[in-house]
Amino acid sequence: MGTLCMAMPADRKAYLDENYSTKDGSQTVLKSSFVGSTYYAAIKIKRPGEAPDQAPFEYTLGAVIKTSSMQGEFCYKSMDETMGPHESQCPMSILKLLSPLEELEQLGVVVGTSLKYAGEWRERCRKHAESKKQRARLKAGDRIKLPYSVRFVGGLECDTFTKVDLPRKRNVFRPEGSSMLVRLQARHLDDAVVLA
Repeated sequence: MGTLCMAMPADRKAYLDENYSTKDGSQTVLKSSFVGSTYYAAIKIKRPGEAPDQAPFEYTLGAVIKTSSMQGEFCYKSMDETMGPHESQCPMSILKLLSPLEELEQLGVVVGTSLKYAGEWRERCRKHAESKKQRARLKAGDRIKLPYSVRFVGGLECDTFTKVDLPRKRNVFRPEGSSMLVRLQARHLDDAVVLA
Protein backbone atom coordinates (compact mmCIF):
# COMPACT_ATOMS: atom_id res chain seq x y z
CA MET A 1 0.00 0.00 0.00
CA GLY A 2 1.24 3.51 -0.75
CA THR A 3 1.43 6.53 1.51
CA LEU A 4 -1.85 8.30 2.32
CA CYS A 5 -1.91 11.99 3.26
CA MET A 6 -4.64 14.12 4.80
CA ALA A 7 -5.20 17.17 6.98
CA MET A 8 -3.68 16.74 10.44
CA PRO A 9 -6.22 15.06 12.77
CA ALA A 10 -6.71 16.40 16.29
CA ASP A 11 -5.36 13.13 17.74
CA ARG A 12 -3.17 10.97 15.45
CA LYS A 13 -3.40 7.84 17.63
CA ALA A 14 -7.18 8.04 18.01
CA TYR A 15 -7.52 8.57 14.25
CA LEU A 16 -5.42 5.49 13.43
CA ASP A 17 -7.16 3.39 16.12
CA GLU A 18 -10.50 4.23 14.52
CA ASN A 19 -9.19 3.80 10.97
CA TYR A 20 -7.93 0.26 11.67
CA SER A 21 -11.10 -0.86 13.48
CA THR A 22 -14.30 -1.67 11.58
CA LYS A 23 -17.87 -1.01 12.71
CA ASP A 24 -18.88 -4.64 12.09
CA GLY A 25 -16.15 -5.88 14.47
CA SER A 26 -14.29 -7.84 11.79
CA GLN A 27 -11.18 -5.83 12.66
CA THR A 28 -10.42 -4.34 16.10
CA VAL A 29 -7.38 -2.53 17.50
CA LEU A 30 -6.71 -4.26 20.83
CA LYS A 31 -3.80 -2.03 21.85
CA SER A 32 -1.71 0.59 20.10
CA SER A 33 1.18 2.91 20.80
CA PHE A 34 3.36 5.48 19.09
CA VAL A 35 7.12 4.98 19.37
CA GLY A 36 8.58 8.11 17.84
CA SER A 37 6.65 8.63 14.62
CA THR A 38 5.81 4.92 14.15
CA TYR A 39 2.42 3.59 15.21
CA TYR A 40 2.34 -0.03 16.40
CA ALA A 41 -0.89 -1.96 17.00
CA ALA A 42 -2.21 -5.43 17.79
CA ILE A 43 -5.18 -5.87 15.46
CA LYS A 44 -7.66 -8.70 16.01
CA ILE A 45 -9.20 -9.96 12.77
CA LYS A 46 -12.39 -12.07 12.70
CA ARG A 47 -13.10 -14.10 9.57
CA PRO A 48 -16.07 -16.26 8.62
CA GLY A 49 -15.38 -19.93 7.91
CA GLU A 50 -14.51 -20.97 4.35
CA ALA A 51 -17.65 -23.11 4.07
CA PRO A 52 -21.16 -22.41 5.45
CA ASP A 53 -20.79 -25.20 8.04
CA GLN A 54 -17.33 -24.01 9.14
CA ALA A 55 -17.02 -21.92 12.33
CA PRO A 56 -15.61 -18.39 12.10
CA PHE A 57 -12.06 -17.90 13.33
CA GLU A 58 -9.99 -15.01 14.65
CA TYR A 59 -6.33 -14.11 14.99
CA THR A 60 -4.22 -11.08 15.94
CA LEU A 61 -1.49 -9.53 13.78
CA GLY A 62 0.98 -6.74 14.43
CA ALA A 63 0.54 -3.54 12.43
CA VAL A 64 3.39 -1.12 11.74
CA ILE A 65 2.35 2.29 10.42
CA LYS A 66 5.05 4.78 9.45
CA THR A 67 3.81 8.34 9.87
CA SER A 68 5.07 11.82 9.12
CA SER A 69 3.66 15.31 9.44
CA MET A 70 4.59 18.56 7.80
CA GLN A 71 2.83 21.85 7.18
CA GLY A 72 -0.46 20.70 8.69
CA GLU A 73 -0.52 17.45 6.71
CA PHE A 74 -0.49 13.96 8.21
CA CYS A 75 0.84 11.07 6.10
CA TYR A 76 0.95 7.38 6.90
CA LYS A 77 2.01 4.13 5.25
CA SER A 78 0.41 0.86 6.38
CA MET A 79 2.31 -2.40 6.82
CA ASP A 80 1.94 -5.47 8.95
CA GLU A 81 4.48 -7.79 10.49
CA THR A 82 4.33 -10.21 7.53
CA MET A 83 5.81 -7.59 5.19
CA GLY A 84 9.13 -7.53 7.06
CA PRO A 85 9.05 -3.90 8.21
CA HIS A 86 12.35 -2.32 9.21
CA GLU A 87 10.81 -0.50 12.20
CA SER A 88 11.27 -2.92 15.11
CA GLN A 89 10.53 -1.06 18.35
CA CYS A 90 7.09 -2.49 19.02
CA PRO A 91 6.34 -2.48 22.77
CA MET A 92 6.25 -5.91 24.44
CA SER A 93 2.72 -5.21 25.70
CA ILE A 94 1.56 -5.25 22.05
CA LEU A 95 3.75 -8.21 21.02
CA LYS A 96 2.22 -10.32 23.80
CA LEU A 97 -1.25 -9.88 22.26
CA LEU A 98 -0.26 -11.29 18.84
CA SER A 99 -1.32 -14.78 17.80
CA PRO A 100 1.50 -17.35 17.93
CA LEU A 101 3.13 -17.87 14.53
CA GLU A 102 2.37 -21.62 14.66
CA GLU A 103 -1.33 -20.81 15.03
CA LEU A 104 -1.22 -18.37 12.10
CA GLU A 105 0.45 -21.03 9.97
CA GLN A 106 -2.12 -23.70 10.95
CA LEU A 107 -4.95 -21.34 10.04
CA GLY A 108 -3.26 -20.75 6.68
CA VAL A 109 -3.29 -17.00 7.32
CA VAL A 110 0.50 -16.50 7.27
CA VAL A 111 2.73 -18.95 5.38
CA GLY A 112 6.04 -19.13 3.54
CA THR A 113 8.13 -15.97 3.28
CA SER A 114 5.51 -13.93 5.13
CA LEU A 115 5.79 -16.28 8.11
CA LYS A 116 9.59 -15.92 8.05
CA TYR A 117 9.32 -12.10 7.90
CA ALA A 118 6.87 -12.04 10.83
CA GLY A 119 9.16 -14.26 12.93
CA GLU A 120 12.22 -12.12 12.18
CA TRP A 121 10.31 -8.90 12.97
CA ARG A 122 9.06 -10.26 16.30
CA GLU A 123 12.60 -11.37 17.21
CA ARG A 124 14.04 -7.92 16.38
CA CYS A 125 11.34 -6.29 18.54
CA ARG A 126 12.13 -8.64 21.45
CA LYS A 127 15.87 -7.91 21.16
CA HIS A 128 15.16 -4.18 21.13
CA ALA A 129 13.00 -4.47 24.25
CA GLU A 130 15.70 -6.52 26.00
CA SER A 131 18.45 -4.02 25.11
CA LYS A 132 16.23 -1.20 26.37
CA LYS A 133 15.93 -2.99 29.71
CA GLN A 134 19.72 -3.39 29.84
CA ARG A 135 20.22 0.34 29.16
CA ALA A 136 17.79 1.20 31.96
CA ARG A 137 19.72 -1.01 34.39
CA LEU A 138 23.07 0.74 33.82
CA LYS A 139 24.15 2.73 36.88
CA ALA A 140 27.10 4.95 37.75
CA GLY A 141 30.34 2.97 37.75
CA ASP A 142 29.16 0.21 35.40
CA ARG A 143 31.70 -0.64 32.69
CA ILE A 144 30.59 -1.57 29.18
CA LYS A 145 32.44 -2.82 26.14
CA LEU A 146 31.33 -2.40 22.53
CA PRO A 147 32.19 -4.88 19.77
CA TYR A 148 33.72 -1.96 17.84
CA SER A 149 35.52 1.33 18.57
CA VAL A 150 33.71 4.65 18.54
CA ARG A 151 35.61 7.68 17.22
CA PHE A 152 34.90 11.07 18.79
CA VAL A 153 35.70 14.63 17.74
CA GLY A 154 39.32 15.31 18.62
CA GLY A 155 40.51 11.87 17.50
CA LEU A 156 39.72 9.84 20.64
CA GLU A 157 38.79 6.26 19.76
CA CYS A 158 37.56 3.78 22.38
CA ASP A 159 35.47 0.62 22.87
CA THR A 160 35.30 0.44 26.71
CA PHE A 161 33.43 3.00 28.83
CA THR A 162 32.36 3.65 32.44
CA LYS A 163 28.87 5.05 33.16
CA VAL A 164 28.80 8.48 34.83
CA ASP A 165 25.71 10.08 36.37
CA LEU A 166 25.18 13.77 35.66
CA PRO A 167 22.03 15.69 36.60
CA ARG A 168 19.59 15.93 33.65
CA LYS A 169 22.02 14.18 31.26
CA ARG A 170 21.57 10.69 29.84
CA ASN A 171 24.02 8.18 28.40
CA VAL A 172 27.12 9.94 29.71
CA PHE A 173 30.28 7.80 29.89
CA ARG A 174 34.00 8.16 30.56
CA PRO A 175 36.13 6.40 27.90
CA GLU A 176 38.68 4.04 29.43
CA GLY A 177 42.08 5.75 29.82
CA SER A 178 40.63 9.25 29.39
CA SER A 179 39.34 11.95 31.73
CA MET A 180 36.87 13.41 29.22
CA LEU A 181 33.13 12.66 29.22
CA VAL A 182 31.19 11.53 26.13
CA ARG A 183 27.61 10.66 25.26
CA LEU A 184 26.85 7.36 23.60
CA GLN A 185 23.82 6.89 21.37
CA ALA A 186 21.17 4.27 22.12
CA ARG A 187 22.30 2.19 19.11
CA HIS A 188 25.76 1.91 20.70
CA LEU A 189 24.28 0.85 24.01
CA ASP A 190 22.17 -1.82 22.25
CA ASP A 191 25.43 -3.50 21.18
CA ALA A 192 27.19 -3.10 24.56
CA VAL A 193 28.22 -5.90 26.89
CA VAL A 194 28.34 -5.09 30.62
CA LEU A 195 31.72 -6.06 32.07
CA ALA A 196 31.93 -7.73 35.49
